[in-house]
Amino acid sequence: MAHPLHTSLAGSPPRPFARDAGGFDAPPRVPGYRFLRAIGRGRRTCAWLVFDLNRRAHVVLKLEAAPGASVLHDGAVAARVQGPHLVRVLGQGHTAEWNYLAMEHVAGGDLAAQLGQPMLPTRAMSLLAQAAEGLAQLHRLGLVHRDVKPANFLLRADGSLVLTDFGLVTQAGSAGATPGTLLGTARYIAPEQLQGAPAAPSADVYSLGLLLHEMLCGRPAFAGETLTELLAQQLIAEPARLPASAAAVQPLLDRMLCKDPRGRLADADAVLGLLGPRT
Repeated sequence: MAHPLHTSLAGSPPRPFARDAGGFDAPPRVPGYRFLRAIGRGRRTCAWLVFDLNRRAHVVLKLEAAPGASVLHDGAVAARVQGPHLVRVLGQGHTAEWNYLAMEHVAGGDLAAQLGQPMLPTRAMSLLAQAAEGLAQLHRLGLVHRDVKPANFLLRADGSLVLTDFGLVTQAGSAGATPGTLLGTARYIAPEQLQGAPAAPSADVYSLGLLLHEMLCGRPAFAGETLTELLAQQLIAEPARLPASAAAVQPLLDRMLCKDPRGRLADADAVLGLLGPRT
């Protein structure tokens, strides 16, 4: 979703569920599901772990107060793309109060919880390849995710990585953000997104490069204390060089983090092409 420029930085503690955000502090009522606990929220949506009474299994419901369109957009995108590194969408529906999307319950949590100290390069590159595979499923259809960040990659119990949250997905070439809005997450947004450029897969590549840098260094590439500082860093600053243990990855990272999208790898398939054969 588009956020006003005064939106807090990524990584800020989530706000509690509150009545002023659509009544998300109490379990909604959706026939066929037993609500267990709230597991996340956005500005207009909430996510709950529920028990699906028909499947007899735990799933996640993403809900939005009707007549919102974000969850319906998620479902429409999910109907077009599928793959082993995309979260599985099981169905969608609506009640008088809610639009909802049922998704697989990914038990391993999000990638953000794995960060905070440097990863071994082999582990980071394995996760990069899986993340790029998920993004490639979108890029091959001419779609752009526009919110690539650690919290939007989830880990299954077997350790495999899946991309989620299609709320900002749009067609490549569509109009960028209007002045005064931030479309995406400040800590991971591409410079041209801040300047209102049309959506392009190369912007996802830049965000993925910032994620790779963070995995290898154990801290975000840009750590501005205010939103203004962070956005300025995205526009003009260069991230620190990788540690010696990961120096072999630097040429790839440089091609992902080029400020000028004309010099950047064009899409996720271009990233995969430089990673070599995968098993």
